[in-house]
Amino acid sequence: MHAQDTNPSPSIDAVKGLVLKLAPLLIRHGLNVTVRSDGVVEVRNPGDTRMTQPIVVREHQGGLWYHWQWSGPTRDAPPEYEPMVPVEDVDEAARRLGNVLHIAETAGAEQ
Repeated sequence: MHAQDTNPSPSIDAVKGLVLKLAPLLIRHGLNVTVRSDGVVEVRNPGDTRMTQPIVVREHQGGLWYHWQWSGPTRDAPPEYEPMVPVEDVDEAARRLGNVLHIAETAGAEQ
């Protein structure tokens, strides 16, 4: 299912450069984006603090890809990574992250 990390991440400067291309699209979805000092990109829905999705940039199939970061099977296990899309496909990465972190309007909210 998910693989443990066997590929090193690019430098923090490279990750920041890639996130600068992705962040404006995520902001249009109403999401917040932060690059941590360890290179993990946290994408958050500001309307619900529980809705956070960490992603990382790792090598996959000879290129750099955005990867979902999942917690390991136990509390003290290392995180696991699942390839999402190549870093060049920022539109698709933003679409997927927007879908995962979207809060649907409630049916009773109409006037």
